[in-house]
Amino acid sequence: MGRKLITTVLTIICFTLAASLISMNESYSFDFYILIYLIYATPLILLIGLPLSILLDYLLSRIQFPNHVLYLSTRILGYACAGVLGMYIYYVVMGAGEAILDFKETLVLTLFGVLAAILFVLIDIGIGSFVKGTKKKELN
Repeated sequence: MGRKLITTVLTIICFTLAASLISMNESYSFDFYILIYLIYATPLILLIGLPLSILLDYLLSRIQFPNHVLYLSTRILGYACAGVLGMYIYYVVMGAGEAILDFKETLVLTLFGVLAAILFVLIDIGIGSFVKGTKKKELN
C-alpha cells in the first residue's frame, strides 16, 4: 500500500506538469495551470484512480500470463481503460447528466484521464522494478 501512495503522489506531480504543458497558452500562464490541475487532479487520482488501481492489480494478479510482455501490455491497456472509467465516474459524481453522452464534450477530459492512468501505471512499474532491484542487491 505504501508503494501505491508513493505512486499516487508522483503521478499527481507528473500529471500536473504534463497537463500544464499541454494546456499552456497565451491567455494563462504555466503557473495558473499548475494550480488548476493540482486542485482538480489530486482528488480524482487519490479517490478514483488509486482504488481503481488496487482493484485492477488484484484482478490481474489472478490471471496467469504466459510471458511478461503480455502482462505489461494488458496492465497498461487495463489502466488506460480505468482512466476512461474514472473520468466517467467523475462525470456522474459531478452531475453531468446527458452531457456524458456527448463525445465531443467529454473527449479532452477523458484523454487527460487516460494520460493520468498511464502515467500511474508507468510510475508504478518503475517503482516496482526499483524495489525488486534493491532487494536483489541486498540478497547478494
